[in-house]
Amino acid sequence: MSDPHADTAALRTLIVDDEPLAVERVQVICAEIPQVRVVGTASDGAAALRLAEKLTPDLVLLDMTMPELDGLGVARHFAAQPQAPVVIFVTAHDHFAVEAFDLEAVDYVLKPVSADRLARAIERAVARRGQRRERQSRYLDELWVPHRSELLRIAVSEVHQIDAERD
Repeated sequence: MSDPHADTAALRTLIVDDEPLAVERVQVICAEIPQVRVVGTASDGAAALRLAEKLTPDLVLLDMTMPELDGLGVARHFAAQPQAPVVIFVTAHDHFAVEAFDLEAVDYVLKPVSADRLARAIERAVARRGQRRERQSRYLDELWVPHRSELLRIAVSEVHQIDAERD
């Protein structure tokens, strides 16, 4: 059985928009993009958070303005998580872009969404996921330990015990 989160696997994608026609349009475009596998849709921010917890998406295509919890609120929640999905805002509102990028959104796609524009944004999401994995794996695979006047690289798999001394 293959790992659904492997680098070559399609991005598990959650589409969040309160407009059913917008969700449908994005779904149709995503069906033509091999790097995307839509795992769910939500029509508001609270539903997006509930679904994200259960579906663990790699990517969230997120509308900005929705009832109750807006896209920025959803993105803030994701940004606080250690295994946060990549976010691409898909919205009709161009004036939230600065705030979106402050929350490390990968891209900001304006409606009406074109297939080419969304495909370019997805490519950025794929690249960002690869960068996150590289950063994570470097710290999970090895430790750098000071020893005399140098730093030693030790594979985590070789560590059986860690003792700390106070000077």
